[in-house]
Amino acid sequence: MMANRQNVAAKPLMARRAPLGALALVVALLLAACAPFGQTSHAPTQTPPPLPTVGAQSLNFPAVDPNYIYQQLFHMVTTWQQREAGYNTNPPGPKNGHDGFAQYWAQEMQRDLAGFGPTVRRDSFQIDGWTGRPASIPAVNVEVTVPGVTHPDQVVVIGCHYDGEASSTQSANDDASGCAIELGVAKALGQYWQAHHLYPARTLRFVIFDAEEQGVFGSFHYLNSTINGDTANVTAMFNEEQSGIAYPLRFLGKMSNPLLPLAIELSPLDSSQLYPAQSKLPASQRDAITRFQTEMRVAVPVVFAAFQQLGFSTLTYWDASGKAVTQPVFSSDQVSNIQPQPDQLGGSDQIPFTLAGLPDATFVGNATYYDRNPPPWSYPFDQPQDTIQLMNVFASGHSQQAQALTLALALPGMLTTAMLTQPDVLGYTQADGKPIAAISDIGPTVAGQPLALDASATYDPASSAAAPTYSWTFGDGATASGVSVQHTYAQAGAYTLTLTVHSAHGARVIRKTIAVATHALTYANPYAAYPQNGVPPTNPAVTLPTPQP
Repeated sequence: MMANRQNVAAKPLMARRAPLGALALVVALLLAACAPFGQTSHAPTQTPPPLPTVGAQSLNFPAVDPNYIYQQLFHMVTTWQQREAGYNTNPPGPKNGHDGFAQYWAQEMQRDLAGFGPTVRRDSFQIDGWTGRPASIPAVNVEVTVPGVTHPDQVVVIGCHYDGEASSTQSANDDASGCAIELGVAKALGQYWQAHHLYPARTLRFVIFDAEEQGVFGSFHYLNSTINGDTANVTAMFNEEQSGIAYPLRFLGKMSNPLLPLAIELSPLDSSQLYPAQSKLPASQRDAITRFQTEMRVAVPVVFAAFQQLGFSTLTYWDASGKAVTQPVFSSDQVSNIQPQPDQLGGSDQIPFTLAGLPDATFVGNATYYDRNPPPWSYPFDQPQDTIQLMNVFASGHSQQAQALTLALALPGMLTTAMLTQPDVLGYTQADGKPIAAISDIGPTVAGQPLALDASATYDPASSAAAPTYSWTFGDGATASGVSVQHTYAQAGAYTLTLTVHSAHGARVIRKTIAVATHALTYANPYAAYPQNGVPPTNPAVTLPTPQP
């Protein structure tokens, strides 16, 4: 999450970001004489039992595997560290992990979604880099596409960012946790679809955005350039932000500390709540956002019941004497710890989607580190101390895998898969034997400028030996053939783009309405005017705990 807050006094947008306390950070940094907060944990007298492994379950939506998400997070952040955007010029390694992290994530995505045609796209773009230190190479967004069957022209985006600050080490909570959750969602979907002989109804795109910490540049590039001509076809966006330090976690695993909440920041009906200059949305978009908000609120108790059904009904915490005590979790009286609310957070990869009037949800755990009066459990996101080991300490007092952290990482994933099951979000369907395909990301549709298109996200579930063929009509009388084509619209207007994919088992026809304009509609990045140096200041009002042996 973008949290380097220089010049925040001149930033009215940032001042509205209550959960991050951007303006409060400046005040906090002036309070060096404040009494520090912090706790140490009692050494427990017994070790909590490990979480069970999730097997095949009879839920009516895909269940994520909590252990898989935790293990992926641990592996990625301990293997590929220091992931600042724009500087990875050496071979990938623990001290130069940007490219290696992205490469591994894409490969694991393809394994999780094997059999459903996952296609990887790497989309580079120029960035300035940190203040006083120009970037040496472009930033890179990485996207994995799974084509839909009945509505392949419509798109659902699941995103997070994988870059870190210049001073970061693992960047485990912010935001490798989101990248691991995306993998957990993908694995759950792949297993569920295979077990029930289903396929996604709409096209699904998993994305890891780059250069978020430098100014939310990756997601703004994605909306303004990568999918600009396809914005109207995005039905929903899920932003997997910094997670894990949230329900059902208690700081240090102590019963004396409260259950930490999980916030679900939902796109507001009026985005001027975040950005005063933004006009109100038309009725059709307001209706879509209202429906999405309602479905998200309904999903929370459904997901709680699913965790119970999967056997995650209790957790072990520590009492005042350091003894293990078992307590219920995911019970109906604890639903209020999940807090869906109109987005007052800002500052992350949901913002360009919000400005475009699209339904989106951002899952965020603890974000109080930069508050003026932070609670003891304020987690140091954007700091070098953000490691998987410290996340475990926050959850249990120890640096090894904690039950509460593992489930806290799984919760946003389960909320995501529950929402994807909704017919008007992603939806699932049976295959009809025909090839399954999707048109690539559609960039800016501007008269007189060439538009590159492809159908590389195509596969034949029947595994025909013969390669499919592709024919295109562009709605202006022109046609083309081949998996990749280019076309230039001479005049502005609305055109019907049609792709027909033929295989030995039939033909798939995909149609999209293309709105060609004289100038592309783009959304200004309000964070671009505030360069970052990559070294966020610490908050002296926070004292971090140390692990017990």
